[in-house]
Amino acid sequence: MSITVLYAGAEASTPDALAAATGVPVVTGPRALAPYLEQARHQEEPLVVIPAGTDRDLTSVTQAAQALQWAQRSGTEVILGPSLVDATRAIAEMRRHLRAAKGKDAVLILAKTVDPFADAELLRRVRLARQFSEDLEVEVAFEGSWPTLEKARERLRLLGAHDVVEFRADLALGEDREDAGTAEPLFRASALATAVERAAHTAVHLARDHHDDGIAVGLLADHATGFAHSHGDEDHSPSHPRSHGHSYSHHH
Repeated sequence: MSITVLYAGAEASTPDALAAATGVPVVTGPRALAPYLEQARHQEEPLVVIPAGTDRDLTSVTQAAQALQWAQRSGTEVILGPSLVDATRAIAEMRRHLRAAKGKDAVLILAKTVDPFADAELLRRVRLARQFSEDLEVEVAFEGSWPTLEKARERLRLLGAHDVVEFRADLALGEDREDAGTAEPLFRASALATAVERAAHTAVHLARDHHDDGIAVGLLADHATGFAHSHGDEDHSPSHPRSHGHSYSHHH
């Protein structure tokens, strides 16, 4: 047995709706883990923390790992699981939405901004998802950054698109947002609930059978992001690993 909690960062900006959809508690910072750590100690069961994201918000993963490392030092059994959704699954879901939009004028993909590198990663994923939907005009917008939702909608209007489908590329759920408009969530609630179960199962399996609690990898998740790692033409060895490349993607 284990206790499972979702750790929400920028990609899960509607924690209450996510908790309702998955049936699993959602915390939004290290301090909020305290009651679940106490529960794990009292029940002598491991606490499994699953980053609630699509593997773009790597800083949030590292933050969760740091909190668990501290708890581990106090003797609590803790496990850091894989991100709830990996890139492959996120791209597949975007492709599903694009297929469903066939016959429409355009598609607008919306996400909460994370940071410039995570946002650029979303653009890469959109390009891959769109590979077989070249007949659709596709725009991407970010809440809290450029291009904004309003700018993206205006661009589509100027291009002559009147029948536009909007969907999200993060884990925000529309019913928890006043400004959600008509944007559909990336995943159905049932798919999110299943993803939690699989991620938790994978995390416990790796900890029990392979002695890998995920924390060491999580501590370095955001190591290779940021301008410091945009080396350009510098004479810098590329050999340092992207630690989050230790993929758990098989759980999907």
